[in-house]
Amino acid sequence: MVKTERFELRLDESTIDRIDAWRGEQRDLPSRAEAIRTLVYTGLEAGRRKAFRPTSSEKLIMWMLAEVLRQHKGYEDIKSVELIQSAIYGGHFWGLEWEMSGIFHDEVDDPEALDFVVDTMAMWRAIEWGYEKLSPEDRQRVEDQVKYWGKNPKFDGFDGNEEGRYMSMAKFMVEKLGRFEEFRDRSLNAHANTVSTYREMLQKYAEIEARRGSPAYRRAGQLLNADELIELLKLR
Repeated sequence: MVKTERFELRLDESTIDRIDAWRGEQRDLPSRAEAIRTLVYTGLEAGRRKAFRPTSSEKLIMWMLAEVLRQHKGYEDIKSVELIQSAIYGGHFWGLEWEMSGIFHDEVDDPEALDFVVDTMAMWRAIEWGYEKLSPEDRQRVEDQVKYWGKNPKFDGFDGNEEGRYMSMAKFMVEKLGRFEEFRDRSLNAHANTVSTYREMLQKYAEIEARRGSPAYRRAGQLLNADELIELLKLR
């Protein structure tokens, strides 16, 4: 006998409206309790990784594409073609997951994390450009006040171990999409946690940009000056 349990669930009005909207799309118009139970089950199932089981039509497409590659003169990765065809013959699709783990995953970049990476790289571009145009006297002033991080500041990237997803997005943007080309020859592995620091710097950078937009301090489009660089780099 399946064990069940009753419990109280408090939902805000907007969530209830969304549940009711979902109920209205169902043929049998389930009760709210049934709708919530179904939605919870669906959400839990969606979070579980399912084995790769292509349909018959998908198997046919895979086979035909593999044949095209196998017949193509000069195609170098014949081993993978033979593996795919052997997996189709024997139903050993788990073998493809083992050998081609790089394409069988559920990883999807979070849009908010992507925005953070883009904003961080744009901020560091502004920092580097601003520093490059400083006079020798201003450079010395930045170094004197910021110490280590004030000398020739550069974007180091993110920690490859604990912030690998951020680093991966940054490298993909630079190496595959051709964005932020000035960072191309860098590993972008800072070998230290940087996310929390960059978040603080971005807050300060937003304040600087807000000041630039005010009538008394309108400097839009101009490079960061020494005082602004000191404000930012002291957080580094």
